[in-house]
Amino acid sequence: MRLFIAIEIPEEIREFLSELTSFKSPIEGVNFVQKENFHITLKFLGEVKESLIPEITNKLNKIASEFSDFTLNITHPGVFPDKYKPRVIWIGTENTDIIKTMAKKIDEELSQFGFQREERDFKSHITLARVKNLKNGKYVFEKVLKNFSEKSPKFSFHIKEFVLMKSTLTSKGSVYDVLQRFSLVK
Repeated sequence: MRLFIAIEIPEEIREFLSELTSFKSPIEGVNFVQKENFHITLKFLGEVKESLIPEITNKLNKIASEFSDFTLNITHPGVFPDKYKPRVIWIGTENTDIIKTMAKKIDEELSQFGFQREERDFKSHITLARVKNLKNGKYVFEKVLKNFSEKSPKFSFHIKEFVLMKSTLTSKGSVYDVLQRFSLVK
């Protein structure tokens, strides 16, 4: 099964993010993330054998016990890799030391199960859209920037847990299901 570790986003912020990306009609080559699927990915695992899940959840429980709850602030829209060739349109979150350390710890600890280590520095963000058509991607990013600056939101949210999420690919897009929650209890 296809798995990843994530932080869920509160409903109020998901509503706002959904408004940022609401267009009157579909935009060719731009796949918008559905409102219910907004999250911050801490680590993408990919295909995982079901027999490995108990060991993974044991390790994630230990990691969660090393962290206290914290607050995260929404910052601004951005793109990967850059504004000239946008492939992913996102909303940033304050890249606090806590979330960076948590993502790094998860990455390090799960590498013992054969998961690929992340080569890039962790960038805390919420993906809004994935882009295949660069021209339309630039247009969507400009609209998201404009909508965001007009509303100038000041969102923050309290993080008390992270989750192990299952991703099922369907013809209508990905469907996410929480397999287990891990409370930050330090």
